[in-house]
Amino acid sequence: MSRILILSWDGGGNTPAAYNLGSRLARAGHRVRMMGWHAMAARAAEAGLEFTTYPSVPPWPADVRHEDGWQRIELALFGPDVEQDIVTEARTFGADLLATDCMLTAGYAAALRLHVPVVSLVHPLYAPFVHQWGNQILGTDVAELLGRSAAVLALQPPGFDLPGTLPDNTTYVGAISPPGPVRRLDATLAALLEEAGDPWVLLSMSTTLQGQREALPGLLKELASSPVRVLVTLGGVLAPESLDAPANVTVRGYLPHESVLPHVEAVITHAGMSTVATVLAAGRPLVCVPQGREQPLNAARVAEVGAGLDVTPDAVSIDLAAAVLTVLSNPRFRSTAQEFGAHSAELGFGQRAADLVESALTAEAT
Repeated sequence: MSRILILSWDGGGNTPAAYNLGSRLARAGHRVRMMGWHAMAARAAEAGLEFTTYPSVPPWPADVRHEDGWQRIELALFGPDVEQDIVTEARTFGADLLATDCMLTAGYAAALRLHVPVVSLVHPLYAPFVHQWGNQILGTDVAELLGRSAAVLALQPPGFDLPGTLPDNTTYVGAISPPGPVRRLDATLAALLEEAGDPWVLLSMSTTLQGQREALPGLLKELASSPVRVLVTLGGVLAPESLDAPANVTVRGYLPHESVLPHVEAVITHAGMSTVATVLAAGRPLVCVPQGREQPLNAARVAEVGAGLDVTPDAVSIDLAAAVLTVLSNPRFRSTAQEFGAHSAELGFGQRAADLVESALTAEAT
C-alpha cells in the first residue's frame, strides 16, 4: 500500500477528476488523502477519501466569483505559505507521491523539496493551456513544470484536443468517472425522466459562481416554447426556488452528471472542460453557451470536432432553441459524441488514469 496525497482546490470542473481518481486509488488498496479548500470536505468524504485543508487558506466566500478574488486565488495556488502547508502535510502523512492539480504550482515546488514524484492532473484543454494561456496565468513555464512530472494526465478523450504531439510523459485519459455502480436518482425524478413525451435535455452550468443568476432566466425563456423537456441542475450555486421555471423545465440543485446523462438526449452547458469530457464519455452531444474563463476555447473545439454546436456572440449567429433542435435532429452530432464515448470506454472511464498513477509509484520504487 502506497500513500498518495492529492492536491486540489475548489475551481469547479477540476474537482470531479480529483475525487474520482482518489476513489479509484483507494479502492485499489492505497491510502489516499486529499488537501483542498474547506468547501470540498463533504464531496471528498463521499468519495471515501481522507481530507485536510491548507491551514493558510481561509474559506472562500460563497458570494465571490473567482474572477473577483484573483489575488486570493494566486496566494492559494502559488503562494509560499501553501507550499509549506503541503510540505508539512506530506511529511506528516508520509506521502509516496503527490497528485496535483496542474494550476497549483505550490504543489510542484513542494514536490521538489520533498524529493517525491508528482503526477499532474490537467483539467483544462491541454494544448491551449500549455501553449497559449497557461504561462501567463501561472507565471511560469508550463511545459517545463509538467515536464517534471512522472506522468501528466490530460483529462480529455483522445482526438478532442487541438492536433499536436504529446510529450512522452503525457496521456489523454478522458473523463475520470467514479468507480463502482452509478449513483441512482431519487425515485420521483427517475420516474419523471422515464415518462413518454418530448426529449429531455440537461442544462448544466458550473459548480462555482459565475454568471448563472443573470444567464439562466434568459436561457430558460428561449427554451420555454421548444418541443423539449429541460432538466436544470444548479451545481449547488443557486437554490432551485430562485428560478422562475417555465412549464417544460424541472429544476434541481446538485446531481451527479453520471446519474443524469443516461436519461437525456443532449446537454446545454457553459462548456467547462470537465462537463464536456463527462458528456462526451456518455456519448451525448452538446450545445455550448460559454460564460467566460477558457470555456470559449472548449466550445469552439466541440463545434470543430462535430460533437455539438457553439452558441456564442462571435460564433455563427444561431439562437439557443434552434441549436438544441438542430443537435437533436441531426444524427451526426450524436454519432460523433458516441465515438468519443467509445474512446472513453476503452480508457476504462478513468481506470487508465489510475493505472498510470500506480505505474509512477512502481517506477519510483525501482
